[in-house]
Amino acid sequence: PAPSPRGLGDWSQSQAAADGGVAGDPARVAELEAAEEARDAENLVASIDHARYLQTELVPVLHGLHAVLPVDGSSAVPADPAYVTAWRATVDGLVAETEALASGSSEHNIVRNGMLTSLELVGDALDAVGLAASADSAAAPDLYALAGDLRTRAVETWGLAAVQLDLRSTAGGQGHVHVFLPVHPDDSLDGGLGRSGRHIWAGPG
Repeated sequence: PAPSPRGLGDWSQSQAAADGGVAGDPARVAELEAAEEARDAENLVASIDHARYLQTELVPVLHGLHAVLPVDGSSAVPADPAYVTAWRATVDGLVAETEALASGSSEHNIVRNGMLTSLELVGDALDAVGLAASADSAAAPDLYALAGDLRTRAVETWGLAAVQLDLRSTAGGQGHVHVFLPVHPDDSLDGGLGRSGRHIWAGPG
């Protein structure tokens, strides 16, 4: 509870003394810093494992989306509502699991939130595909175009998180971690330039 006006001076002095006690105790400071480093190391391993898991789950969805929204000039396959519903359920589950991933340092949160935003954009793309599949011939092309844009934004957003994850991993002693998503089925999953031209990872390693 907030201190009363009469007790404000005493409260301020006691709070300052408490803060000063921590700041003036090198052993306690070192203990807190070590605990924070341990949490960050745990978050790093968890985010690496989670990114790889998400990639495994999302690649089939994105390959399916490419059949509906091709970028290589091939003929589009009509969206099957049953497949779209199943893909949406998969993405919804992945969103929930990613939301449950612990937050942490700013660098960690960039990775976590980037993966989450990417998943949400994939979900939006699937919603647009579902609407396009049931729309009339006048509205469907714009909805498919919107779905394609959302799919591209999802992959690019993931790419930013993937670069941050790789930087965190190398700095944290875990080595390089290249975990990217495809637009085209032939796109490299380790960040190399693929058929879609979307993934260009020029970092070391």
